[in-house]
Amino acid sequence: MKNFTLILLTLFFLLGCNQRYSPKPKGYLRINLDKKVDSLFKPITCNFSFIAPNYFNLSQNSKKNCWLDLEFLKHKATIHLTYKEINNNLNDLYEEARNMVYKHTLKADAINEKTYFNKINKTYGTLYDIHGQTASAIQFYITDSIQHFVRGALYFEVNTNRDSLNPIIHHLREDVIRIMETLNWEEQKSEVIKKTDK
Repeated sequence: MKNFTLILLTLFFLLGCNQRYSPKPKGYLRINLDKKVDSLFKPITCNFSFIAPNYFNLSQNSKKNCWLDLEFLKHKATIHLTYKEINNNLNDLYEEARNMVYKHTLKADAINEKTYFNKINKTYGTLYDIHGQTASAIQFYITDSIQHFVRGALYFEVNTNRDSLNPIIHHLREDVIRIMETLNWEEQKSEVIKKTDK
């Protein structure tokens, strides 16, 4: 009886274990990205407007200054926008924008710059892609070099691996480019924040 049980167990292990075990690879969160529907944004205290997707909520940090947040609540991402009037200080504003970007060099793997021009809207600027485990993935500025200067930065309110955020970063990078390309200086300020679907 003892031999029979031993033979049975041996056959069970030999015949039952013919498949190799391989551990499952590490996965990332599934990210559902929203469809982009253009909206025109005209902030109260700012003398510019721009087009961005309607999944952004626009909030103002200050009633006196043009400091705005474009919040993408679903993914806890915010594009911070700061407007400054040029008053014989354009080089200082350039330097400040660059310093804000290059503060990330300690953790950045690379920082890529791309220049943008829009002759129709009289705007030009630079987009900075910051690669690596940094607090901000994208920063930019846009100006007419005479009177107006807008600086922007994308931040997340989550502490997640950068590889997990990459699909969202690429998705929002398109939105930042859309803002840069459509930003238009307004001669008169709006009385209310407007967000209208196009």
